[in-house]
Amino acid sequence: MIATGKKISPITIIICMLLSGLAWYISDGLNGDYWWLLWIAPTPILFITFQSSWKQAFIISFIAYLTGRLSWFSYLINVATLVPAIISILVLCLVFALITNGSRYVFLKNRSWPSVFAYPVFFTVFEYLLISFSKDGSAASIAYSQSDFLPLVQLASVTGILGITFFVSFIPSAITLLLLYHKEQKQFKPLLITSILLIVIVISFGVVRLNSSTDNITVKVGMVALDESMHDMSAHPDFSKSMLAAKYYAQEITMLAMHGSKLVVLPERALNMDTAEAGFIKNIMQSIAKQTHVYIVAGYTNMKNKDQRNSSLVVDTSGIVLKDYNKVHLVTGFENRFTPGDSIGLFSFENIQAGTAICKDLDFPRYIQQYGKSNVQFLCVPAWDFVTDDWLHSRMAILRGVENGFAEVRAARQGRLTISDAYGRVSAEANTSTGKRTTLEGNVSTEKLNTVYSKWGEWFGILNVIAAIALLLFVTRNKD
Repeated sequence: MIATGKKISPITIIICMLLSGLAWYISDGLNGDYWWLLWIAPTPILFITFQSSWKQAFIISFIAYLTGRLSWFSYLINVATLVPAIISILVLCLVFALITNGSRYVFLKNRSWPSVFAYPVFFTVFEYLLISFSKDGSAASIAYSQSDFLPLVQLASVTGILGITFFVSFIPSAITLLLLYHKEQKQFKPLLITSILLIVIVISFGVVRLNSSTDNITVKVGMVALDESMHDMSAHPDFSKSMLAAKYYAQEITMLAMHGSKLVVLPERALNMDTAEAGFIKNIMQSIAKQTHVYIVAGYTNMKNKDQRNSSLVVDTSGIVLKDYNKVHLVTGFENRFTPGDSIGLFSFENIQAGTAICKDLDFPRYIQQYGKSNVQFLCVPAWDFVTDDWLHSRMAILRGVENGFAEVRAARQGRLTISDAYGRVSAEANTSTGKRTTLEGNVSTEKLNTVYSKWGEWFGILNVIAAIALLLFVTRNKD
C-alpha cells in the first residue's frame, strides 16, 4: 500500500518544484525548443502531491507551475500590460493547483491504476473550457509546444488540439503512477501495458498519416512584408505615405510574378484605405493583378466607412475583387477601434476552393472549422505578430490546417512568412520579426483532407467533460 500524507523532506520538495518548474519554463515557452520536456515536467510534482496533504499539494503545485509560466511573463507584459499579465499567470497557476489536487483526490479515493486518467482528463477539460470561453481562444494551450513533433501533431486531425493536450498530460501521469506502483504488479502491469499501447497507437497513426500523402499538385505562391517604416498605423494615416506603400507593394508583387508566383499574399494591414484614398489604392492592386496575371490577397486597414474594420482584399487575375473579408476575432486592447466581421472568407482560385482569414481568427478552432466544412484547400492568412511570438503564433495557425485538412499561406509582419500543408509540414519559411523587408516564394499544396475534427469539432473536449464528471461521481461514492 502506498503511503500518503507522510512527511516529505523540504529538500525533496524544493528539488521537485525546481525540476518541474524548469522543465515547464524551457518546454512551454514561445519557441518550441525542447518540446519533449513537457512530457515529464509535471512528474516530480505529481509524485510529491500524490503523497502529500491537500494543502501541501496545492502550494507545491502553485509554486512549481508559477516558475514555469514565468517564461511567458515578458511577452504578456508586452501584449497585455503588467497587471493583466500578472493576473493571467496567477489564474493559470491556481487552476493547475486545483487540477493536481483533483487528480490527487481521485488517486487516493480509487487506489488503482485507472486513476492515471484523472490528470489528463482534468487538464483537457480546463483547456476545452478555455477554448470555449476565453477571449483569446486557444492561445494558452500547451498543445502548441508540440508543433515540431509532426507524428503527434497528426492527432489534431481527429481530436483537435485537445487530443495533444491529453496525450502530453497522460505521459507524466503514467510515469508518476508507474513509480508509485512499481512494487504492486497487480496495478503496475495493466498500467504499463495501457501506457505503451496508447503511445504506440498515437505515434503510429501520426507516422502512417504523414506518409499517406498522394496529391502532389501545388501552386507557386509569394509573400512580401515591407520594412515596418513603410507602414502607417495611425488613426489618420498620411495619404502620400499610404500611396507610396501601395506602389512599393505593387513592385514587389511584379517581381514575385516574374519569378512564377500565381498568388501573392500581403500581411495584415499592409495597406490603408480610407474614404479619400480607397479608390486609388484599390485601383493599384487591381491593375497590378491584371498586369502580372496573379491573384492578390492583401490585408488592409479599412476606413472606407463609419465602421472601421481590419480587412483582407482578394483580387483575381482580371482585376476583379472576389472577396472583401473582415476580421472576425479582434485583439482586445489593440483593435478596439474596429468593428468585427461576421462571416468566413471564401473565394475560388482557378477552380480551387480557397479562403482568407486574418491573424487572430486562427486562434479560434471552432471558427476555422467552418473553413474545413467548406472544403477549403488552402487558406491565405494576412497576419501581424508581436516579434517574440513569431514561431508560436505561426504554429498555432498551422495546427488549424492540420485539424481541418488544408494548407496555409501565412504572411505575418514582425513574425514569420510560412507555407504549410495539411499535415503541418512547413515547406518554406522566412523571418520578419526584425521589421525588415522580407519576401518568400514557395509551393503550396492543394491537397484537401477530410478530417474527423472538421466534421465533429470539439467532440473530444465534450468526451473529457463527461469523463471528468463520471470520475468524480465514482470516487465520491466509493467508500474507503
